[in-house]
Amino acid sequence: MKRRVFRFPWRTRAQVKTDVDDELTFHLEMRAREMEDHGVPPHVAREEAEREFGDVELTRQYCETVDQGAERSVRRMELMHDFQQDVAYAWRMLRRSPGFTVIAALTLALGIGANTAIFSVVNAVLLRSLPFDDADQVVRVISTRKGKNSAMSYLDFVDYRAQTKSLSGLSAISVDPHNLTGTDAAPLRVSGGTSSANLFSVMGARAALGRAFAPGDDAPGAPKTVVLGDALWRGRFNADRGIIGRVIALDGVPHVVIGVMPKGIEYPAGLDLWTALMPGPGELDPDGRGSHSLEAVGRLKSGVPVDQAERELMALGRQLETTYPLTNVGRGIRVTTVRDYIVGPIQKPLLILLGAVGFVLLIACANVANLFLVRASARGSEIAIRTALGAGRPRLVRQLVTESLLLAMIGGAAGVALAAWGTAALVRLGPDSIPRLSDVGLDAGVLAFTALVTLATGFLFGLLPAMHATTTDLAGALRAGSRGTRTRPGSRRARNTIVVSEVALAVMLLSGAGLLIRSFAHLLSVDPGFRADHLATFSIALPQAKYPTSENARVFVRRLEEKMRALPGAQSAAVVVGRPLGEWDASTSYVVAGRPLLPQGQRPSVHIRVTTADYIKTMGIRLVKGRTFSDADRRESQHVVLVNESMAKRDFPGADPIGKTIKLGWDSDEDGTMGGEIVGIVGDIKQYGLASSDEAQVLIPFEQWPISELHVMVRSSAPPLTVFAAARAAVREIDPDLPLDAPMTMEAAVASSVARPRFYAMLLGIFATVALVLAAVGLYGVISYAVSQRTHEIGIRIALGASRDRVLRMVVGQGLGLTVIGVVVGVGLAAAVTRVLSSLLFGISATDPATFATVGTVLLLVAALASAIPARRATRVDPVAALRD
Repeated sequence: MKRRVFRFPWRTRAQVKTDVDDELTFHLEMRAREMEDHGVPPHVAREEAEREFGDVELTRQYCETVDQGAERSVRRMELMHDFQQDVAYAWRMLRRSPGFTVIAALTLALGIGANTAIFSVVNAVLLRSLPFDDADQVVRVISTRKGKNSAMSYLDFVDYRAQTKSLSGLSAISVDPHNLTGTDAAPLRVSGGTSSANLFSVMGARAALGRAFAPGDDAPGAPKTVVLGDALWRGRFNADRGIIGRVIALDGVPHVVIGVMPKGIEYPAGLDLWTALMPGPGELDPDGRGSHSLEAVGRLKSGVPVDQAERELMALGRQLETTYPLTNVGRGIRVTTVRDYIVGPIQKPLLILLGAVGFVLLIACANVANLFLVRASARGSEIAIRTALGAGRPRLVRQLVTESLLLAMIGGAAGVALAAWGTAALVRLGPDSIPRLSDVGLDAGVLAFTALVTLATGFLFGLLPAMHATTTDLAGALRAGSRGTRTRPGSRRARNTIVVSEVALAVMLLSGAGLLIRSFAHLLSVDPGFRADHLATFSIALPQAKYPTSENARVFVRRLEEKMRALPGAQSAAVVVGRPLGEWDASTSYVVAGRPLLPQGQRPSVHIRVTTADYIKTMGIRLVKGRTFSDADRRESQHVVLVNESMAKRDFPGADPIGKTIKLGWDSDEDGTMGGEIVGIVGDIKQYGLASSDEAQVLIPFEQWPISELHVMVRSSAPPLTVFAAARAAVREIDPDLPLDAPMTMEAAVASSVARPRFYAMLLGIFATVALVLAAVGLYGVISYAVSQRTHEIGIRIALGASRDRVLRMVVGQGLGLTVIGVVVGVGLAAAVTRVLSSLLFGISATDPATFATVGTVLLLVAALASAIPARRATRVDPVAALRD
């Protein structure tokens, strides 16, 4: 019976009671018939049924419930009717003021659209879960050396895997680029991961096609297999579902494709494929713990926190340090979740940008709130009349808030369109180093965020003006109705407070943007230590299967340099292992001949670069003392090295290192012990980025220590595209199976190294500029409205002899006064807030006085300009017309 009542909540109480009576009559008759079927006479059955229904307490309670439901139904109907009236009235009011509606909607669209665009990046990069099962349980385990990230040896990994109690699984992995051949297309350089067979089971990832690695795929002598990444499968193999079982060649070695992983399974970032890790005899040798090339991925056991796993592995590391002091002294373990590893470096900057764009929305809301306050003043008579006719304050507030919500929805719809464009621009302009940037888009979560922001915005800028407008003095408003609008002191104070808040928020944004821009300028002014102009670079890797000996590599590099020097416009060319601003790095400890031999863990370390003879000349690196390498520095000649200034100052203070002999800590190879006599000192270069500190480096002649990972540097007057096309043809003449990888100019490499700070500075600068414009518009609106309200007063002043310059100073002074208050408040807040930018700044303090002073000056100039326009209008007031009006 209750179902019939609540199915039609819009019915009146009388209609609901009629339904109840009909229902009771129906059940009474049914009860009477039931008793008649059991032999009870009809009149007796009727009386018994009436008596039974009339005495049941449930019937009374049911009827009370029906009454309450009817009342609620009527109330809901009334509220729905009122809401429809409010929306229709709000739409009519907005249509009557198209200029107000368009300006307010565009202002809100700017704030909402910017917030939506930035949130789409935050959602894709920070909030969206990784495509692993229980992704928060997947951790990255990396070895450290003297507190810095390093790599672990294979035998160390085996010991950690066997002894850990906190992890349910542990897999080793290393990043190993490969030359992909064995297809119909040209050779391609790809980024590969060499891992234990349990990698994907530890990560909780399954193949989209075929299978992932299985136990035994990494056993010695097992067939060579490869798992492709989604991007490589689609780009190189055109998403061919028949790829499973095909054979491709990696560095000349055949591999069978056994599976394809889904999109997003790219750990470490940027991998194109995975091969099985098969340790060689050197890595399994008990003395092979000095070869460090691996990191590990683990899965925490249920209920085990990250810090507990880290403490356990650190304890195991200390045991290994005691057992193997020669190779493990000073080594530790660091454990972080894979999510923190991927998004950790970008998390703080993105949250800062989200906060900054939130300030832009607040300023936009403040501007629209000011517009509503002005509009409320103009509607004072209307509100007073509605109050006099019986409208209560809640009813009026609801009406005004409905207008603001409707306007916010219009702005939100326009903001979504603006966000679609902005999101595409962010993806296009964002640096490649931001993870998962390609996944950014307007999905359901982002649109839900936009809807929430839109509703919150409507309440934020609508409630205060609505509350203020409904406190109208009824008699005063009605008396003023015939004379037009009148401004109450409370309304003026509210508008002034909003403008001061806008200026303060703009100061905070401008200060943050100014700090990042000045920091970026400092970064660009850093001398990288080499000449980046007219310098082209690309990399080549020599596969072990085709170039098995060091002599093979030497012969190839000699021919390569000859070809590069013969390119059109080429001035010089060289080969280096580990170009500046690249990712290749190698370091080792060393000893100086004649000095006391320190224990392995206490020896100084140095970064190694392997170069050909013309490297210093080609790069334009400064020669401080001595000589550079020459063609005479061959395998059979005396071994020599170059050191940089940082190493000379650190390890040879007050002494001349020329002529000293150093021995590197790595084991000997077929060419003998690495190291040699120091024959020259070269200037420091920014090897790892313009913001990196100068570190000790030693340069070794390629002829004396050939390595297969080559970076070619060509200084040429020809255009870069011409250089790369000619270089590709020249390499093809030497070896058609070798691809050119990562061709770029060194100017582009420098620009790429500062892509993140440039991106942050650009976005915050845009937001700050928008905030400045909005604050100026808000100030202009307040001063302009004040002038319109003071036309009578200004006319009297001019009639009594006030000069137009004095009127100009009076009006501009009002605007500057509000701005000064906002600047003082904003600088105080900025001094506290900008400290969060400290980690993003280079060469500048987060409380830099010059930046704050510049921001304050800019705002005062903008405020003077924004105030001058209505001030000039005030000086043109005709005193006769003003007095007559």
